[in-house]
Amino acid sequence: MSVLEQKGVVEILLFLLEEERAADISDMRKKLSIGHSALYSALGKLKKAGLIEEKKRREFPFNRFFSLTSKGKKVAEYLAEIERVLRE
Repeated sequence: MSVLEQKGVVEILLFLLEEERAADISDMRKKLSIGHSALYSALGKLKKAGLIEEKKRREFPFNRFFSLTSKGKKVAEYLAEIERVLRE
């Protein structure tokens, strides 16, 4: 299965592109309609594909922040353009 076929992947990429900053899981859960399991699974696939990177806070609260890599930003920009064309 292609990483883009995974449930929630496209939504996460577009969300991170729009946010223009690292986002934690609680931000994503509030703003995206993706279930808990699907979110964690999609984040893992995106990380493995090199499209996002994860940074962990070393002190309480131990949040995990995710941001686009340069490769992920390119993919997200292409996806955003595709969505824009489809809306025309």
